Parts: sequence; C-alpha cells; structure tokens
Amino acid sequence: MVDIKSITEKREILFALSPFSEGVKALKRRNDLIDFAYSDLRLFGSKLTREGTASILDGNTVPGAPVFEHRLCEAHRKLLSRFDDKLHMGLETDSILLNEFCVILTSSELPPYREGSPLLYHLDFVPGDDDRISADLAGMFADIRRADKDGAYGGDFYHKAAAMHMGILKVYPYEEGFSELSARAAAQFELLRSGYFPVDIDISESEYNRVSGDAIRTGDAAEFAGLLRMAVFKKLHMLIDSVNKGI
Repeated sequence: MVDIKSITEKREILFALSPFSEGVKALKRRNDLIDFAYSDLRLFGSKLTREGTASILDGNTVPGAPVFEHRLCEAHRKLLSRFDDKLHMGLETDSILLNEFCVILTSSELPPYREGSPLLYHLDFVPGDDDRISADLAGMFADIRRADKDGAYGGDFYHKAAAMHMGILKVYPYEEGFSELSARAAAQFELLRSGYFPVDIDISESEYNRVSGDAIRTGDAAEFAGLLRMAVFKKLHMLIDSVNKGI
C-alpha cells in the first residue's frame, strides 16, 4: 500500500509544475466527476462502464443502462457541486450533512431510514428506529471529531475518512444501498476537505463488501484507508502525466 509520505512527495511534484493549463484544469474537473460517479456506480453493482458513465455525464443516453443509473450520474454532479458549497462554508461532515448527501443521491425530500436488515450485518443491528438511528449517527460523528482532536488518527486524514465510512456503515441509517453511497460520499468529502479530490476506489463490489464487512467486524478501517491512499496516488500520477504531456 502507498504511504502518506509517497503521496506528499507526488503532490509536491505536481505543484512544482504549476501554473496549470486550462486543458489540465478542465481534465481534472471532468475526471473528478467521472471518478466520483463511476466508482459509486460500480460499487453499487452497476455494469455501466467508465466510458458509459462519462457519456451520461455529458448529457447522453446510454442504451441498456437503467433510468436509475442515469439519474444517479446526475445526482453525483449535484453532490459534487454541493461539496464545493459546503467547503466554502467550512463545514465538517455530521448527521445533518450526511442526510443532505442522501437526499441528493435518492432524489427524495427526506432520507429513507432503514426498516429491515442491512446488506452488511453486524452484531448490534436492530430494525429501524428513527430516534436511535439519529442518536447513533450523532454519537458516531462526535466520536470521530473527538478522536481527531485527540490525535488518534495521527494526522492521517485517510484514516479519518475510512473511520467515518466504517462508522456510517455500522449504523447503517438508510435503506436500499443508500447507506453505502452516503458513506462513500462522506469519505470523498473528507478527501476534498483535506485538499485533495474525488477518486475512483478501484475495487470490485464484492471486494468492497468484504473490506467494509471486515472493518465493521474488527473496528479497523486501515484497509479502506489504504485503498483511499492508493486512489489518490494514482490520480496524482495521472495529473502529473497530463501536465507533462502539455494537455
């Protein structure tokens, strides 16, 4: 796995190549959106290709792709824009902000709290109880902030993002897979808050479920943190390559 030092060095190489051309800036903006949407669609179980995702984001209809997947692509466009708004406001992720993310992803007025069993089981799961779910989310985010303030993550924001992802999945607040989508949105937002960008978490749906399930059972989100580091490292490499090619 890639360590933080390697990412920092790669980022310094990229910054040394600035100022960036408009072509590089446009490429990054486009890839940010494609990475974000495609990664989520794949981990949601979609068979849509990266090229198909890009085509939908460009305003086209992809034959054979369900209407839901077209709508979810547009939801990611809105969500990325909302991320920018929240960043300008200096907000941290909390249960209210997470609900906003879910509202956008579901196109619902209110996030649908779960009533049945989650896809990722854990020992203390109970059927839907809105008051308990709200309290569990609030407590989880408070614990994340406290751990960060106390230095439990050692300044490793990948660890913090992964712990947040795991915590949301453990509470499993929403129905029909939207807990996973919202948990990944929170992790991606944490990357942006730390000065980076949305990434493609480049694993299969089954592998993602295994990693997430292991994290919930053991309480250790290190493997998911490593996946986030690797994704950021690969994207930095791509951006450096683009700059060097004079795009």
